Amino acid sequence: MFSRAIHSVSLALTLTCFSVGLAANDKHAERPVEDQIRVIAHIPTDGNIVRFLTTQHYRRNYLYAEHQSGSAVTLIDITNKSHPSLLADMSNPAGGPDNLVAVAGDAALAEMLNQQSSSPAPHTFRILSFADRLHPMVEQEFKGVTAMARDEKRGLIFLANSDGIWILQQELAPDPEAEKEWEHMMLDAR
Repeated sequence: MFSRAIHSVSLALTLTCFSVGLAANDKHAERPVEDQIRVIAHIPTDGNIVRFLTTQHYRRNYLYAEHQSGSAVTLIDITNKSHPSLLADMSNPAGGPDNLVAVAGDAALAEMLNQQSSSPAPHTFRILSFADRLHPMVEQEFKGVTAMARDEKRGLIFLANSDGIWILQQELAPDPEAEKEWEHMMLDAR
């Protein structure tokens, strides 16, 4: 009876180790093979976005999207960067243009402008790939971009155009030499 229990525990441990090994391999497979910048989310919006501000409150990450002439502000929860959530749209209650000066979590400081400021001309952004050095290529193009911002800590890039808000993710491929060193260190630590 005791040996049967040991056999069951041994079998369970073996299956667990095998499952953990498969999960580790799956996690390794999710990592990019090449450096990349890719679209991870798109939010259709009404109105011309001219500026972004990012902030964090507790464990939530927020993106403030300021509309043309400061006429409105949209608050977006980007904690789950692949599935952003529109939280609120606020038109300027005074009817004139505002300019966001500072944001802190779910609070913002806006400066009332005396005159409408002219928006900068739209730009075109392209995701370029140099993975094939002999044949670099444009992977995606965003025309008419009116606002751009970065969240360096999370590797995110925000673009706005007439199609809405685009959230891009920067990802570096793992360094094969560093991976070998890490595996070697892990084997030595056993």
